[in-house]
Amino acid sequence: MSDVGRRDALLIALTFAAGAVDAVAFLGLHVFTAVMTGNLVLLGVAIGQGAASNALRGIVAVGGYGIGVLAGARIVGVLPRETPWSRAVTRALMLEAALQAIFLGGWILTDATPNGLAAFALIATSGIAMGLQAATTRGVAPGRSTTYLTGTLTGLLTELSALGVRPDWWHRASIVIALVAGALAGAIAISTVPAVAPAIPLVVLAGVVLFAVTATRDGAQA
Repeated sequence: MSDVGRRDALLIALTFAAGAVDAVAFLGLHVFTAVMTGNLVLLGVAIGQGAASNALRGIVAVGGYGIGVLAGARIVGVLPRETPWSRAVTRALMLEAALQAIFLGGWILTDATPNGLAAFALIATSGIAMGLQAATTRGVAPGRSTTYLTGTLTGLLTELSALGVRPDWWHRASIVIALVAGALAGAIAISTVPAVAPAIPLVVLAGVVLFAVTATRDGAQA
């Protein structure tokens, strides 16, 4: 598999993780921390209905995501077009994995039912982690995303309707499917073993980081 092929496979795995994160966040914390489009809608609805607590959750999620994006952009920097991955990308994902581990620890300590300050702390932690992932993905593949897929879905369906599908259609289709599959896995985990539901994205992310570190040792990264 080429370097670009490996990168695309890792992006699909990260998208699966993002879907699982949002399923856990929405069902357990009543807010999105990865897909900000939906979260902004929920924020507007909460403000319109005078639901102060829900509105504050949305604000914390957006603020955390913004911090994560800023941090991720600084860590990754600007990559040359011909560079499908880099050590800086791996470092950013390591930081995201650490935040996901903190989230899992806090989730377990609150018996998978966080409230009050604990809930806000977990929302902020998850938001920062997903902002890091979004900025990292943008750095390594500017035209692609693992957290906001409206454009990806729109482009794919537009091409299908015009029978002019580009050669990389399979990647965009896989990204959309991965997000849904991740959300499905997160929802099932919340319903069956809620205490360890956040472990799903953490395990996937750890696998991505491990693969990237191994590739670095083999000289596959810049």
